Amino acid sequence: MTVTVPAFPPLLGYVPREYLAQGGQSIVYRALNHATNHLAALKVVPLDPAAASRPAQPGAAESAELSPAMQQKAKQLVREMRIHETLDHKNILRLFGGETRHACVVETEKGTTTAWPTGLYMVLDLADGGDLFDKITPDIGVDQEIAHLYFRQLIAGLKYLNSHGICHRDLKPENCLVDGNGNLKVSDFGLATVFKYKGQERLLKDRCGSPPYAAPELARAQPYAAEPIDVWSAGIVLFALLFGNTPWDEPTQNSPEFCAFLDGSIFAHEPWRRLGSPDESAVSQLVLTILTVEPSQRPRLKDIERMDWYLQSNSLFDPVSGLVTDPTELVRRLMTTLQAHNYVGPPTDDFEEMVIASQQPPQSQASVALSQKMSQRGLDPKQSFRSSLQQYSKLSMAPTQRTNPNLARFFSTQPLPVLVSLLSRVLADLSLATPAGSDPQRNPPFEVFYTTSDSDAHATSKVPPSQEEIQSARVGRAFARIRIRTLDKRREPLHAAFHIVKSVLLSDANGNSVSHEREAVNRLEGFDINCYKRQADPLELKRLWREVLKRMPEGTIAAL
Repeated sequence: MTVTVPAFPPLLGYVPREYLAQGGQSIVYRALNHATNHLAALKVVPLDPAAASRPAQPGAAESAELSPAMQQKAKQLVREMRIHETLDHKNILRLFGGETRHACVVETEKGTTTAWPTGLYMVLDLADGGDLFDKITPDIGVDQEIAHLYFRQLIAGLKYLNSHGICHRDLKPENCLVDGNGNLKVSDFGLATVFKYKGQERLLKDRCGSPPYAAPELARAQPYAAEPIDVWSAGIVLFALLFGNTPWDEPTQNSPEFCAFLDGSIFAHEPWRRLGSPDESAVSQLVLTILTVEPSQRPRLKDIERMDWYLQSNSLFDPVSGLVTDPTELVRRLMTTLQAHNYVGPPTDDFEEMVIASQQPPQSQASVALSQKMSQRGLDPKQSFRSSLQQYSKLSMAPTQRTNPNLARFFSTQPLPVLVSLLSRVLADLSLATPAGSDPQRNPPFEVFYTTSDSDAHATSKVPPSQEEIQSARVGRAFARIRIRTLDKRREPLHAAFHIVKSVLLSDANGNSVSHEREAVNRLEGFDINCYKRQADPLELKRLWREVLKRMPEGTIAAL
């Protein structure tokens, strides 16, 4: 029988505050430790596969009894957690601890109930900067200094894992997060395994990972060495950083692009032409050396650390600390590229002020004044990357958006029925693909659901709310969810959701965005539309999001 409790039982002192995101098998919440006032991420991995598709919600939870299959899965998850728990490195997302829990229902004094599933509950470091690849322009990439910065940090994280005998086996953009100062954090150790113990190495047999980022030897029947597959994936991530795309859909004879790579004909085409010749370009030499098909001849991590491009100086990277030197400049460069290709609008005056102040000495009058201003707005001056992102867009001033590092969001003043109709029409016009053999009638590429009450954390109803209910609802009330289940151009799963939330943009008498009611003269009421990734390549999801935005009416205020 499911237990009913008056409050969420704290985990290491942390309790969930708000829903952040979900992956293929997990749901993540922002959590707070009231004793220390420290924020972290609470990750829930339901043992019931059906529960992985929904956040904690009103209603009855499943039975607390664990079936033999669930018990086995729980043991496997705990083993994976124990691997992650031992890791402590600046480029690895820190896991503070966790435990398996039975389902429970939290019933508050106000009478609202929230069901929490049976599963593994973990507390992790909060990657306050969000997804790294959410800030990268598709088909364009980033400048070489930014690519170099994140490749250095990725290799540092992999070197640490390798020294502890751990192979990640699932390196891809989805698993590259950034902290509040813009530093890379490798995440998601669900496929990680120990390949070396007490000096003894073993070959691996499991076939896993995402095809565009997987090494060629994973398609063969023979066991494979651990380090070379992570090195290959790091090379593909670097390629995606440089060009905003992956080189092929999979490294097998089934891929025309990979076949063209093997016979050399691909180098006459973009973006390979931009990469240049290895005789003339240090980055080309490094990329092509890493993408050596034969794993025994592929460079090891120690070899990469000796290559010219890896060792070059970088104004954004401190080789001693291994950290970002100028988070605000890093944001400026990322956003400038996005703006140049119409992914974002011009920056706010507050962001420009932040850039100028960041160029002054730390104790200068401008820097001190800016720190005070940021603190008044609830921003952390010590987290320059996250704060710069929040200052960049007008949308970040919306009360519902101040803690959202995700750029895939926009604000609209369209009435809810019109907005839902517009989004549905746009998605229909895009002719989203369905998996081979799937019935589009039973499994449509997108579906619209509505919430049933203010406490409904997950929309499941097909009945839209009344106009009176919308008008009387609080700011922050979620009203609708458009679930998307399609395939990207690489034929990989693209699962996401658009959440439509009641919001308001505040501005002063001059039309400048403000973050507090007391500063506001004007209130523009409308809805935030946030795109949440469930299972998708971030660059592919960004392409879809841009196509949606291009088709929205004028007057939409977009973060991306």
